[in-house]
Amino acid sequence: MAAQELRFDGRVVLVTGAGRGMGREHALLLARRGARVLVSDRGVGLYGTGNDSGPADETVALIRTEGGEAEACTEDISDMQGACNAVAMALQIFGRLDALVHNAGFTLGSMAFENEDIDRLDALLAINARAAFTLCREAWPVMQANGSGRIVIVGSTAIYGIPGSIPYSTAKAAYIGLTRALAAAGVTSNIRVNMVSSAGATRMAENMADGEFRDWFLETCRAELVSPLVALLCHEQCPVNGELFVAGGGRIARTVIGETAGWIDPDMTIEQVACAMPQIMAEAPAAYPRTTGEALALFMETMGFRPSEPAASLGAVKPGGTTGS
Repeated sequence: MAAQELRFDGRVVLVTGAGRGMGREHALLLARRGARVLVSDRGVGLYGTGNDSGPADETVALIRTEGGEAEACTEDISDMQGACNAVAMALQIFGRLDALVHNAGFTLGSMAFENEDIDRLDALLAINARAAFTLCREAWPVMQANGSGRIVIVGSTAIYGIPGSIPYSTAKAAYIGLTRALAAAGVTSNIRVNMVSSAGATRMAENMADGEFRDWFLETCRAELVSPLVALLCHEQCPVNGELFVAGGGRIARTVIGETAGWIDPDMTIEQVACAMPQIMAEAPAAYPRTTGEALALFMETMGFRPSEPAASLGAVKPGGTTGS
């Protein structure tokens, strides 16, 4: 028996970076399934410079040609006010907001770390972590009021670390903490937040050196192959929350973050730590905490501590305060 078609009739989705490449494919698929789409794209160049309303307008035109409904937004979402304006625009035009896909991004190319500067890091944090944070913060009360919401943060396998693009890796890795924290915060409001580290043959592939791998990548990792996962995570029937995925070339896999059993000695010395390193580095057994609370519970269990109060209340942060690492 065929699976029921998942549609977005009556739903509104804001997709950033939807003027080209992968973002355009997300917007097109969502619109084909009935969503009204706000196409957010300032039309910057590959390295984040300039602006051009053309890409956003082109995506809107494509959606309308296919009978869908869409509007363009060319706000600079790397600026806090621009990100706020994008959410406000979706509400003003369509009257609601059901899902947010933050796909926008750019690269600054490779550079040896000793030559890096803070401006490159700030630029990438702005379009990635800061834009995502602001967009989510603006959409959050709307989704809370609706009693439902879906947020998909589209990242990169740069979370694993690219030695020649350390600012880019740093900015993308920030998505992990944002995704997991928002997912936990949104449970009571039926807001689900997930992350996709995507691999697609977009204009960023221009940075690849010519060769066999580049040819294979461009042929295999078509941008539209990431969109079905993104669309599912936007749907009201989204089956997961706080998950990290990697998607590309028709493959979807779950990204996991875990802790091994480790080694314990309250009287340890430097030398004992060195000797115990094989046990510390052993890959099994392992656990996979999804929040800091779960990691704290794992730590307590491993250390043999049995608290008398609920684990959820332990390690809570005082208003305006901080906790240790």
